[in-house]
Amino acid sequence: MKKFVLVFLILVFIFSACSSAETEFEITPTPTISPTVTFTSTPNITPLPTIPTFTPTFDVSTIVTVTPAEKAECLEEKITEKYDFEFLNLIIGIDTENRAHAEENILNFLNMYGVKPLVKHLRNNWRFGFYEDLTKDGVPELAIGLTSFFIIACKDGQYEKIFELPPDGNLIPPTILFSEDNNKNGIPELTILIGTQSQGARSYQIYEWEATQFRNLIPPNDPNYLEYAQIDIETTGNIYYKDINNDSIKELIVDSGIPLWTTYPDGLPWRNKRTYFQWNGQYYFPGFSEFDSPEFRFQAIQDGDRFTNQSELDKALLVYQDAIFDNTLKDYSQEIRINLQENWYSGLGDIKPTPTAVALYPAEYPSLASYAYYRIMLLQLVQDQETEANKTYQTLLDTFGNDMYAKPYIEMTTAFLEAYQINKKMYDGCAVAIQYAVEHPEILIPLGSYYHGSQAKIYKPEDVCPFR
Repeated sequence: MKKFVLVFLILVFIFSACSSAETEFEITPTPTISPTVTFTSTPNITPLPTIPTFTPTFDVSTIVTVTPAEKAECLEEKITEKYDFEFLNLIIGIDTENRAHAEENILNFLNMYGVKPLVKHLRNNWRFGFYEDLTKDGVPELAIGLTSFFIIACKDGQYEKIFELPPDGNLIPPTILFSEDNNKNGIPELTILIGTQSQGARSYQIYEWEATQFRNLIPPNDPNYLEYAQIDIETTGNIYYKDINNDSIKELIVDSGIPLWTTYPDGLPWRNKRTYFQWNGQYYFPGFSEFDSPEFRFQAIQDGDRFTNQSELDKALLVYQDAIFDNTLKDYSQEIRINLQENWYSGLGDIKPTPTAVALYPAEYPSLASYAYYRIMLLQLVQDQETEANKTYQTLLDTFGNDMYAKPYIEMTTAFLEAYQINKKMYDGCAVAIQYAVEHPEILIPLGSYYHGSQAKIYKPEDVCPFR
């Protein structure tokens, strides 16, 4: 209870500190109107780097029913006067012998007395896993956490282990969170909590029976290490299933949550991130994602770019406009981040560093706002709204034409338009804009760099123009 109160007070302190760091901007157009650019030259077009393609929505009509396991028969219950469940005593440091032979002991009991006596005992006296048909062979399997997490099935007249997951760093075995056929292929998926870290972060895997074994349904980063593919969330995160597009296939929804204690200041600033994992016939693949409303102006920029990449152009337009006009969005810099971290540490322990005063950061607003105008123009061009795009470009010139910090973004925008106007191809414009970013990498720093926090995207030249 004391820890909960302490965390609550610290979070209140941080949010109040963040509010004090807020800087308001007044957007005042410059009185001088720059002339509209003319397009005469043929630019040098460098081939564009490729970008990841998005997984298409899964076609429900292609669902293939997974082959169930062959039905087997084993001893269900042997009646005896008293059953000896001593082997279930597994206290660390005390029941050493039981822990060393946990798998052997439970299989010996099942094959001697059957599964029903153990299931009855566990339901009445102990933490119980699952006893249900997980392979769809018509015979229930026993899923249980002992020293490891085991799934035990009937095979050739004997009970055998068919699946195992090791314990976490605290020697706690994994547990099943959900057992449900969310992808509608006739076999339940097992959503399993595989580990909890010291500061409350949690890791999950999803398994489903496939022909002869359980297969992990989380896509691996490395195909050579399928068993390590997992979903990680923070202590305040959540994981659940919901059919969001009404196709009868439930999506896996993951709220990342916000970390607490020492991991909090290291990754500032934080927002909850919600990712929608879609079933693609083989894996629950991460689809589109969204964050809670931005607190800082750079977050609005990154939200707009992410929505654009996810083809959510209406959402992208709104947050780009917020980046320009919403004066409640806060400034951000390396100094502001240090200030937020010092405010955090000042509430812990005996050492209370005095937060430094944060100076105004004059470069960020014109940099981000001019970039937002550029991205709005791209949205309009890709939707064949050339008249509106020309107006947006002119507004960019009118507003920031004399601003030294906006100058490189205006030059990039102009270079894009010069290339685009020749053949009316977004590819041509993007190639030139990306090349400009290659030659002027300093324009990427306000958009997203290492000091923007653990959740922020670190920008590369190809990120300034996604239309291929």
